[in-house]
Amino acid sequence: MKIWEYILRRLMLALLVLFGVSLVTFIIARVVPSDPAALWVGPRPTLEQLAAARAKLGLDQPLPVQYLRYLGSLLRGDLGVSIKTHQPIIQDLRAYLPATLELVLVGMAMAVFIGIPLGVLSGARRNSLLDHFSRLLAVAAVSIPTFWLGLLLQILFFRELRWLPISGRVSIETTLYQPIRTLTGFYLVDSLITRNWPAFSDALLHIILPAFTLATYAIGLSIRMTRSTIVEVLEEKYIVAARAAGLPERTVLFRLALKNAIVPTLTVLALSFVYSLTGAILVEVIFSWPGLGSYVTAAVLSADFPVIMAVTLIVTAFYVVINLLLDLVQAALDPRVVLR
Repeated sequence: MKIWEYILRRLMLALLVLFGVSLVTFIIARVVPSDPAALWVGPRPTLEQLAAARAKLGLDQPLPVQYLRYLGSLLRGDLGVSIKTHQPIIQDLRAYLPATLELVLVGMAMAVFIGIPLGVLSGARRNSLLDHFSRLLAVAAVSIPTFWLGLLLQILFFRELRWLPISGRVSIETTLYQPIRTLTGFYLVDSLITRNWPAFSDALLHIILPAFTLATYAIGLSIRMTRSTIVEVLEEKYIVAARAAGLPERTVLFRLALKNAIVPTLTVLALSFVYSLTGAILVEVIFSWPGLGSYVTAAVLSADFPVIMAVTLIVTAFYVVINLLLDLVQAALDPRVVLR
């Protein structure tokens, strides 16, 4: 099958998945006992205000008509209006989504640069002290509750050592005296583009603790997956031949063995990326990170179902796209993988 035919087929399946998710979330939002019109108007609404709100929100129409209107809005790129903020949800997402994506991307970078090298060295030096330490670290990383680890890191690095800030994306001083000019919504990128070095260093210090807390689970998985695949690959004949030919051990491990062992680890990291988009909720609450998790938490507490539905669709879209990209990367790295 040609690659473009495969991509087109996967995109068609993705549309079906998004359609199914939109239908399920719409039904759940209508089944849950709540009155969006009353939430829209506010406390002590009059009957006239409720009627006007229902007409504005389209709640006076039959359910099939409501869903078709909702589906038509989605096709136009309109995710609806937040009941709590009365703002278009797409406008809110432009403010909150970049913060979460920046947090998740930095966390995944930590998982790659910490987990994969440790997994390679652990698999190459089985039963050594480094191997025992890496395996213990991997088990601890996937076992420690995220909220407990976040609080522990706050106590250690903020309260005791005074090395890292405890919350937020930047400090109040940076906001007042060295404000970051928003270009992409990613503070690290924006401060680099504008050469705002004080703001860059401040944003970097603020992201270390929440990103590491979020990345801990992915670090443990990448260590375990990389180690197990490296152990198998190092027994292959071409690795034995490469070592017999006198190639440096670093070349054997990180250029020959890792190339064939990296595919399962990439699968784990890709799925961890999507998981982190929703798993970031606890981390963002603990570290007062103004991202998608905080936005969804406020939406759940206020029964803001349009926001919950929109975020569910966004996360589903990320999941579908990441899986498609993962299949393409696997096919590029491993000729044995056939796109079907």
